[in-house]
Amino acid sequence: MSANPLNKPLERTGQDDAAAVRARQWRRIGGAALAWQWLAPCLIGVLALCWLLPTSYTTLLTQIMIMALFASSLNLLMSDGHMVSFGHAAYFGLGAYGFTLSVAKGGLAPELALLVGPLVAGIGGVLFGALCVRLTEIYMAMLTLACAQITYTVLFQWYDFTGGDTGITGFMTPRLGLSEQGYASAVLIVVALCLLAMWWIVKSPLGLSIRAVGQDRYRAEALGLGARRVQLVAFVIAAFFAGIAGTLHAVLHGSAFPDYAGLSVTLDGLIMVVIGGLNSFAGGVWGAVIYELLRAGVSKISHEWELVLGLLLLAICLLAPRGFMGVVRRLRRMLAGGQG
Repeated sequence: MSANPLNKPLERTGQDDAAAVRARQWRRIGGAALAWQWLAPCLIGVLALCWLLPTSYTTLLTQIMIMALFASSLNLLMSDGHMVSFGHAAYFGLGAYGFTLSVAKGGLAPELALLVGPLVAGIGGVLFGALCVRLTEIYMAMLTLACAQITYTVLFQWYDFTGGDTGITGFMTPRLGLSEQGYASAVLIVVALCLLAMWWIVKSPLGLSIRAVGQDRYRAEALGLGARRVQLVAFVIAAFFAGIAGTLHAVLHGSAFPDYAGLSVTLDGLIMVVIGGLNSFAGGVWGAVIYELLRAGVSKISHEWELVLGLLLLAICLLAPRGFMGVVRRLRRMLAGGQG
């Protein structure tokens, strides 16, 4: 018996849909490859700068890379999870103190203590995140601030263990005894691997779940996603990478201070994300580069650094609310239209 001819259009439609899905997947893969084709040249260029720049500039470059990782971890929460955190510095500080205390108080070798800092920050992300995901919107943001203030207060007042407001200094040789150029190269490798890991997470099914809950948690729950569980996972991931940044910062200076968990560090991260551009993976990186270069440059020629920063934020909010990456995307569309 011959097949029913009425089934042929349905079969053809199904085949066309499958082909369209495969085509979209290949375009997405091709776009990702195109976006990352500059990765190797950029890494080589930054590595060359690490060894060619004077020592003071190499230290600044190291600081930029560390803050780029910190801002990118916050950007993961804000751009993908749509969760505003006013206390992200808590994990930066926990990473720094987790490393410092394990060496200064625990007698652990600095090489092994490098693993302790991010682990402590991740545990902090579990504890604080479990509280914060119970609320939404501004209430969640304020609860993140409360958790950070608790962390800062403990670090500031526990003199016998954390050193209080004087912090912990002189417990190790800064940069693990490496030269400025050598440590900058090591930081470059660590930060690059962390950014690649975060990019992989964002593009994975887990990243899709984080974005789905962030955009519409009620629809995501209707589809079977546990909103609180997904948000908690995002909190822990962001806290872990912020802890890596805090650990690298403590190693750079060979010290740790309560201000690492203070509100000013969180505000720095928020400003970097806004400058770089929300809803863009590279926004945190570019925001850190622009912010740190401006702070280093303007502070040398003027004492009114805060005024310049305020004017810059005002201009971004009014003229380019999508930040630096938004301007880049707009220029690309303009160039593409002109070429067409």
